[in-house]
Amino acid sequence: MRSIKAKLIALYAAVVLVVMTVSGTFMLFTMRNMEIAHTEDRLFSHAEDINTRVVQVYAPPFSAASWFELGQSGYDVEGFILDSVGIVIAPPEFAGLNLHPHDNTVVAALAGTSDFSQGSVGLDQTGRERQWLTFAMPAELNEETFIIFTRIDTQFLNETLSRLTLTFVTTVLIALVITVIMWFFLSNTLTNPIVELSRHARAIATGDLSLEIKSDSKDEIGELRTNFNYMAKELRATISSMVKEKNKSEAILHNSSHGVLAYDAEGYLTHANNAITELLHGVEIRNHLNFALEFLRFNPEDLDLLKPGEIWESTHEEGEYYLSAAITSYSNDSGVIEGYIIVMQDISRQRKLDNMRKEFVANVSHELRTPLTSIKTYSETLLDGAMEDTETAKKFLKVINEEAERMTLLVSDLLELSRIDSKQSSLEIDIVDIVALIRLSIRQAYVQAEQKNQEIIFEPPETPYFIEANAARINQVIYNILSNSIKYSGENTVIKITLETTEKFYRVFVKDNGIGIPQESLSQVFERFYRVDKARARAMGGTGLGLAIVKEIMEEHGGRVYATSQLSHGTTMVLRFNKLQED
Repeated sequence: MRSIKAKLIALYAAVVLVVMTVSGTFMLFTMRNMEIAHTEDRLFSHAEDINTRVVQVYAPPFSAASWFELGQSGYDVEGFILDSVGIVIAPPEFAGLNLHPHDNTVVAALAGTSDFSQGSVGLDQTGRERQWLTFAMPAELNEETFIIFTRIDTQFLNETLSRLTLTFVTTVLIALVITVIMWFFLSNTLTNPIVELSRHARAIATGDLSLEIKSDSKDEIGELRTNFNYMAKELRATISSMVKEKNKSEAILHNSSHGVLAYDAEGYLTHANNAITELLHGVEIRNHLNFALEFLRFNPEDLDLLKPGEIWESTHEEGEYYLSAAITSYSNDSGVIEGYIIVMQDISRQRKLDNMRKEFVANVSHELRTPLTSIKTYSETLLDGAMEDTETAKKFLKVINEEAERMTLLVSDLLELSRIDSKQSSLEIDIVDIVALIRLSIRQAYVQAEQKNQEIIFEPPETPYFIEANAARINQVIYNILSNSIKYSGENTVIKITLETTEKFYRVFVKDNGIGIPQESLSQVFERFYRVDKARARAMGGTGLGLAIVKEIMEEHGGRVYATSQLSHGTTMVLRFNKLQED
């Protein structure tokens, strides 16, 4: 069944057939059950009439006259009165008939229970065997037990259901025929436009884009025709603009920072953009594909193994210059390779950043491993019995506490750098007095300087020096610099803070008389985890991140920090702030 029309007709015919069959069957069973329930009510009502109008009024034997008083119940209901052993005693014409073996309801009534029965088999007045719907109930009079038995022939019920079934089947067949006829004509409204669209699609495939389908309807088919015409129109516009797009692509390619080389299937150069010359630093590899492959450390003999869509990658390294290259092939619709493309990119900066990241991770690992090793060693020693020696235990616990504080400080500094790097929170900038912040930092560092009997000299100017900054961050910078000067200066020394103003900047000088910094290390002291004297700095509790945080904060504020120093003669740290610009 390949035709959509035939499929539609068959589908809807099947739907109608299933729906009509299910609903008709349900209706037949419902009507049958309703009819049986109604008949049972008639049987019960007639039995009650026999009990109240005959059994309870006339004493046995029940005469024909007494039975005549009962009247007709309708629906061909027959009623009987049986004695305690199931023998008919009324009406007189059926007297002596034994119904006990033929009906389960009589058995139930003899047991003292009223009951209905469907499909009971028994003889009618002419002696023919029929199926009955029966009811029996017990009755008592003067301590004597009787059974009231009613029944009705089920033939009328069967005939009614047969008529209904015939009507249902006829209705289903008529509905099915009407459905097939209606859908035969209705399907044409669906399939004819599809045939027309298919014909026009084949015409477009051959290159004829001028055809247009007339559409008068406003339904989905009409919308499909309209969209088909729109598609043909857009296709014409697309083809006409391909040349412009090609020129645009070539312009983008030539101005791209990535170098691109294109070769044909024989390996001869067909295209190269402007970035290639700069990326190759004057190396000539354009003539043939083999020269480029050798320069990029590919084996030209393996080129036949390059499958369509597969990409080979390589990195050319020359000192600190790194050039990433990727080569792939392109093929036609038949899968035959028609040429090769090489894309190059300068990744020197990325490689440098990657090396810095690796070095940073290694430094963090080392800085964390050292205190952790100490904590583990001293903890194991305490667990092995050193806790019994109170003095030793106190020393070990003091070391563990110091190492834990060092790790806490390290993690805190790392989180601070992470916050600055990720720009997680914006700075709340206010107009602050740099002089007041210096005084605050001196008060904060006073106890630390007093422990080493050091003197901090600062002669504040008479006027405030206002800058736009986050006060807490700048206080952190000044305190960090001052704390380092105290930490790396000897006892009984002087730390001097001075201020200088220029047309655009304020400069804060923090000069100490400490151990100093070698000239070759001045450019590196602000790098993360860099220490001039690692052993001494670690012994003093430094994390190697303080000056890195200072640099990041100063750059956040548009300022700058740098150092001047002479080994064994002290260091001067310089903080440069932008002046507050007056409107």
